[in-house]
Amino acid sequence: MRKLILGFAMLLMSQLGFGQAVSDNAVVPVSVTLNSILRLTVVSGGNIQFVVNNIGDYTSGVANTTQYRTTFTVASSRDFDVDVYAEDLDFIGTDAGGSLLLENVGYVVWDNIAAAQLVALDVLTDNSAPVRIIDEGAAGDATDNEFQLRWELGTPALQVLSTLGSLLSQSIAPDNYVNNVFIVLSVD
Repeated sequence: MRKLILGFAMLLMSQLGFGQAVSDNAVVPVSVTLNSILRLTVVSGGNIQFVVNNIGDYTSGVANTTQYRTTFTVASSRDFDVDVYAEDLDFIGTDAGGSLLLENVGYVVWDNIAAAQLVALDVLTDNSAPVRIIDEGAAGDATDNEFQLRWELGTPALQVLSTLGSLLSQSIAPDNYVNNVFIVLSVD
């Protein structure tokens, strides 16, 4: 009987030695979706029209006063770049079909938040040579990224930069000249 009890005890002990602790687990999938946000909004100055109506304007041009400013904001989830260029090679006359060279129009880029000039005076170019006006802008919302294009026409500084001379010296036919200018936002 002792052998039987000893055998039973050994069998019982072996079962306790091989017993496993009870545990359970679950898998919870967690995902994160980051949608890209890239938005450029023209706040004001979406239609710039220079009016040259005296000899002083023909010789000295039209400076960048508040009526010749395009204010735009950028909301972006990533660092960004902004380019600018004109749709056509020249400004096209609406009445007589003449043209006005793009280089007669220039701009300065201003950061309204930092109150600092970003780009010195430059002449307008066409789509074959877009100009990067903001390089590596910081991600943020529209209150962090507000900029201005300050336009001017035929000013003495532009006359030097473009080497075109004054509007008067170019003897341009009177007309209403138009061109579309694109402000293009892209991910840096």
